[in-house]
Amino acid sequence: MTEERMEKELTGYPSIDKPWLKYYDKWPEDIVYLKKTLYQFVWDNNKDYLDDIVFLYFDKKINYRTFFENVDKVAKALVASGVKAGDIVTIMSMHTPETIYTIYGLNYIGAVANLVYPSLSAKELSQTIEKTSSRMLFILDGVLQKNPNVLEQVKVPVIILPVDGSMPGLLRLRYGLKNKTNKVEGSYSFKDFLARGKAIGKVDVTSDSEAMAVIVYTSGTTGEPKGVCLSNDNLNALATQDYNGVMEFERQKNCLFILPPFIGFGITQLHILASAGICLILQIALESDLIIEKLFEYQPYVFMTGPALTSSFVAHEAKDLSALKYFIGGGGSISNEQQDAIDKKLIECNSKACYSNGYGMTEAASLLCASANTISKKGSVGIPFIGTNIKVIHQETGCEQRIGEVGELWFSTPNLMQRYLNCEFDTDEVIKKDDSGTRWLRTGDLGYVDEDGFVFIKGRLKRIFITKGKDDMVYKLFPQHIEETLLKMQEVLECGVIVREDAVRMNIAIAYVTLKGNEAIDKSKETEKIMSFAKAELADHMVPVAIHIIEKMPTTPSGKIDYRALEELQEKE
Repeated sequence: MTEERMEKELTGYPSIDKPWLKYYDKWPEDIVYLKKTLYQFVWDNNKDYLDDIVFLYFDKKINYRTFFENVDKVAKALVASGVKAGDIVTIMSMHTPETIYTIYGLNYIGAVANLVYPSLSAKELSQTIEKTSSRMLFILDGVLQKNPNVLEQVKVPVIILPVDGSMPGLLRLRYGLKNKTNKVEGSYSFKDFLARGKAIGKVDVTSDSEAMAVIVYTSGTTGEPKGVCLSNDNLNALATQDYNGVMEFERQKNCLFILPPFIGFGITQLHILASAGICLILQIALESDLIIEKLFEYQPYVFMTGPALTSSFVAHEAKDLSALKYFIGGGGSISNEQQDAIDKKLIECNSKACYSNGYGMTEAASLLCASANTISKKGSVGIPFIGTNIKVIHQETGCEQRIGEVGELWFSTPNLMQRYLNCEFDTDEVIKKDDSGTRWLRTGDLGYVDEDGFVFIKGRLKRIFITKGKDDMVYKLFPQHIEETLLKMQEVLECGVIVREDAVRMNIAIAYVTLKGNEAIDKSKETEKIMSFAKAELADHMVPVAIHIIEKMPTTPSGKIDYRALEELQEKE
């Protein structure tokens, strides 16, 4: 940063002084945000490099020429199927090439990709299709194999996306022999779907950059799913900030990519990296040990991971990783001891990378702060992106805190979502406008900004934790949602849920309940009944690992549940 621009009178407020800008080579007003759709952004960045490789899928190379040809085919098939600009189409899949073609094919014609978790039940899938007025559903055949009844309430046309569609020939044959997907009434194969578009001539590319591009889901403070509406401008603004950020992008370097598109971080990083000419090694099998094996096998330039994989990486036999320049963590914090262990392992593997942390929310297209190698501080989540601002707000007074003072973190950023889908009240609660009209995102997280502009998280106003499911995916864990669910049982009077760290799942829930009535009860039988109810009503990753019936719920002087007392009770047990 030029000295002339940094020489100004300091106020002590991070939102005004912006001390993090000294790490950037440009000034925020120097950054140009191009008004393009996602498709136009990828095309313009890669139209002169059509022979470059964009995906490596089960060792099959797919170049940009093939990518754009397939996106065009999807766009034509969508038009032939009656889908038009502004329509919403639901996608329930992993990051296979056919899924990615579909996302960009929708964007090509101005339609919206509604990206949902494969773990949804039949009822949940039907509800999200109804709430979004989705015209069609694209679902991965692998999802159907695991949950053959998930389509039983779906009333829109269904297109089956193949896991093996882009596999090399022999591997595709082997996969087809081992994995059979039963034909579902009203569904079509992806091949048959594409055939619809053969009669369609040239389709014009839409150019409304302000239009909604994708819907991704965040559970919010109560665990109720909220659709986050992100525009083309939102995702492209994040990409533009990233290209001018702390990480260097080198065309045709490899990234071992394990992030599904239904996660905010997944769809945004997919777009950022593919637009930048990075070759994405699409790894859709997400078992921890297998991913780490692939990391050492492929020797990528960049690897994006989460807390669930750190222990597997540290425990793996040391091998060469000299090509790895960036080891990026996300989805939750790790301890200083874990970070030290990762950095030590990277040194043993001849990598010059250091563990790089970040911070974000789905509402901000996933990222607000980042660190990279030497631009980092232990315990910090990095510095704000170049076009992103932060202020720290006192919880009670609503006044802005000074550098080093703790309060709720608020961010303004060009990648801030348009709104929550059909949730105007919740949108107004989380997005606040100041007197100048600037939109600020209330994170619900407590923290501070230090004198160098690094952001530190000190706690949460919301009780949200990260956990690992049986499918090795990382999910959010909401104690309040578990409490509200168990309180629906007529026998339960009070419920308090605490969260304990776990070596395998990162965090697990433990529920304490009091029951109505004073008559003698069979605790074992009642506990089993409550657990059965929890398993029926909650997603697998939300089900408590234990339920304890207690006579009296501990409370604070103000009458609220005393969670610290429950934690102490758990420690004794």
